[in-house]
Amino acid sequence: MEHQHISKVLEWGFSADHNFVASLWGCVLCDVTADKPFEYEEISIDHTACDDDCFGCKAKGLQLATGDAAGNIIASGTTQKKWDKELDFYKQARAQGVQPEGTNRKAVEKALDASATLNKAYNAEKMPKATQINKETAAVMKEIGQI
Repeated sequence: MEHQHISKVLEWGFSADHNFVASLWGCVLCDVTADKPFEYEEISIDHTACDDDCFGCKAKGLQLATGDAAGNIIASGTTQKKWDKELDFYKQARAQGVQPEGTNRKAVEKALDASATLNKAYNAEKMPKATQINKETAAVMKEIGQI
């Protein structure tokens, strides 16, 4: 059965002006090769009598929907409003001189608790983890001059 050749690049090379170009073309349906792409004529296929394995018929039946991909939800599942509140809480802590381990509310709360225990602004970059700060740790930190 004769078919229309469909082009694919088989080899790449350089033209006379040193441009990277396709130098050998082949047909995706047979072993015919050429030095230029095959002429293309648009063809129309009647899919009324296709079997279940026809890709065109499968693609025609696809339904795409956005699902839960709402624009007001960040990839982590946090709404923009909640995200903004957490960042505002972080900014308030930073304004007090506190440097939490992260920007989420839990990290900021731990840093504020550690600051209260230390009677000094907590700094995650220079101090032990906020969860490890208690009265005993604070006493040791005072003794060694860390606070």
